[in-house]
Amino acid sequence: MMHEKRAGEHSTKIVTVAYPGQGKDAASQIRAAIEEARKEEGSVEIRFQAGKVYEVWPEGAYHTRGYYITNTARKPENPDGERWSAILMQDMKNVVIEGCGALLLVHGVMTPILLDGCEDILFRDFNLDYARPTVSEFTVIRKTDTYIQIKVHKDSLYRLQDTDGDGRPDSILWQGERTLADGEARYWENAACLLQELDPDRGTLRRVPWYGYGSGITDLGENVLQLEFPEGSRYREGCTYQVRDGIRSQVGVFVHRSRNVTFEGCGFHYMHGLGIVGQYSENLTLRRLECAPRPETGRTCASFADFVQMSGCRGEIVITDSHFSGAHDDTVNIHGTHLRILEADREGQRLTVRFMHPETWGFQAFGAGDEIELIDGESLVPYHRNVVKGFIRRDDTDIELMLEEALPEGIRAGCDAVENITWTPNVTVRGNLSEYVPTRGILCTTRRKVVIEKNVFRRHGMAAILLEDDARGWFESGIIRDMTIIDNLFEDGEAPQIHSNPQVLSADPERTVHSGITVTGNRFTGRAVEIRAVGTKDFRVEGNIFPEAGGKVYLTGCNGFAVRDNVNQTGLCLQDSHTEPIS
Repeated sequence: MMHEKRAGEHSTKIVTVAYPGQGKDAASQIRAAIEEARKEEGSVEIRFQAGKVYEVWPEGAYHTRGYYITNTARKPENPDGERWSAILMQDMKNVVIEGCGALLLVHGVMTPILLDGCEDILFRDFNLDYARPTVSEFTVIRKTDTYIQIKVHKDSLYRLQDTDGDGRPDSILWQGERTLADGEARYWENAACLLQELDPDRGTLRRVPWYGYGSGITDLGENVLQLEFPEGSRYREGCTYQVRDGIRSQVGVFVHRSRNVTFEGCGFHYMHGLGIVGQYSENLTLRRLECAPRPETGRTCASFADFVQMSGCRGEIVITDSHFSGAHDDTVNIHGTHLRILEADREGQRLTVRFMHPETWGFQAFGAGDEIELIDGESLVPYHRNVVKGFIRRDDTDIELMLEEALPEGIRAGCDAVENITWTPNVTVRGNLSEYVPTRGILCTTRRKVVIEKNVFRRHGMAAILLEDDARGWFESGIIRDMTIIDNLFEDGEAPQIHSNPQVLSADPERTVHSGITVTGNRFTGRAVEIRAVGTKDFRVEGNIFPEAGGKVYLTGCNGFAVRDNVNQTGLCLQDSHTEPIS
């Protein structure tokens, strides 16, 4: 159904998404609205009906291939970049998705929202959740010396199995929902062995070793299971445990080769794999998001991995006034990609480069006109700049680059790397709360201006802010040159709370990686507070408030520092003989 709204001389077409009714697949109604909006040349608003629950199953959703996403599935896990999407927008402009508080409820495993080649897109007051999350949950309600009793969350479907053939269950198989097509079939099933512990008393979420299911399981009914542990158990009474496998086959939102995309006032209550992913996109804004479980579900997990990951983006990345709670990895990760140099043809002005990490491959990492830098694979110091004239995709991992300028001598094939420096963003992360996160709050490596301001990092399991850059592990690229960390609260987190830690073989103060980092006006609570920097130039820690127990600053292989006017600072440790203060 289409309406027209006028404001002066401007008009916006309004397309309403029909509601099919409770428990019915809304995929065709959503598709019809998108296809109707696609016909319009001007601005369009796709409007959901207020407060309705739109359920979508993969069978009726958009089905695409060829969407390869950074840090997700290994090639055997999703060899074709296959996606199922409730909302697929390709080459669309000037569109508002007005959610009106509606909920998109996903069944199965999907990439529910996919934008490709779009421009000027706004999602507003829109909510996303899974009917059956791919992270299962249970709470230990009783513990003795020989057994524990667990209450499995009502949404965590399962069946028991006998693995040793003695006629008694000893393992839990976690299951997806029954499909629409076949009441007996299920979307997925796994034994899952990646475990996290949520302690409601301490307000913490931590990764823990796999504790197993004991030697025997008795089903006591009403989702209560008794797990026998003859030698005791490391599970803790009153804690909730989140369990999953490690396959990031889909993501929550994928914004690909798009620009000027905003999510405002939206709720992302569960996302499989990575959460909101921007890849080779420009000007992305996340404002007033609620990335946390819906309270009425009683769940504790809202994301299978990172909440937000931005890879190879440019322009402005803005994340403000949002709440992030209950992830299985980092809150925000912003980076580029190092591709290793396999072969250098100096006479032909060509480089052959390769995606190295098995979870990052297949996508177009370069375009004609993109500027690149050659990076020393051991020191991470750039030593040559060039421009891509063209490229040939050899296969899913190898790319041949044709360059405009001559290449230098001394390129070390098999060690050195290439970074696309055209696709590097400015970043603003302001006014957010990050809690119940087992790892980091922010990872960010970009050479452009970064401001991390007025955020609360609550009881993180690792460094609240981690600044790496590597060409040997994850191959996540980016040199920092201008970063301000100001007026944040670091609450009872694990030390170091802030860590500038480029992954170099040895820190050399004459060949530093990151530079221009200022940590000022922040407040820290807790018993062990540390700030650390490795291989960093012009590192300033000024005017921060450490707890009464004190806080320490450690510097290794740095070149120039200013550590002063910090309240309750109990130590400055210079872990080499070259680091000197900034005058």
